Amino acid sequence: MKKAIIIICSALLFTMCSTSKTGKTNAKPTVQYKDDFRSAENKEKTALLKKLNASGKGFSVLIFTKNYKGEEITASNEKKTLYKGYPISNLKSGIAEEIRIDNTVDTKVYDNLTKKEAIISAKEAQKHKYIYVMKEPGAENPFVITYSNTLRPLE
Repeated sequence: MKKAIIIICSALLFTMCSTSKTGKTNAKPTVQYKDDFRSAENKEKTALLKKLNASGKGFSVLIFTKNYKGEEITASNEKKTLYKGYPISNLKSGIAEEIRIDNTVDTKVYDNLTKKEAIISAKEAQKHKYIYVMKEPGAENPFVITYSNTLRPLE
């Protein structure tokens, strides 16, 4: 009888003291679709598209917005690295950086500080001219992606 009690207590002890599972989580970024905000003037849209050479149907504009504080961000696709830099969000406009992306292939945005990434699918990018990427510090995946066909004022 004593042996049975010792075996049962040992079994309970070992099952309660299991190691916690800490693995790499692949949290998805938050995705939004919005066109209901104030639009930039046509003059500003044209100037941005011309500056980035993104007027064609095969290109979208990727805009890094809020909460960038100088950490290394890399945007790349299967063809090449599109952007590698240390963007800092302008507190007045909320814009950190704008780049042109090829919307026929998936684009990966990687944050070297948090070691997290977000994938902008070619399927979604082809439907939207402007893609806003905001950071949400403390979230499982810090990226918030907003797909839109409306350019927000950049000034």
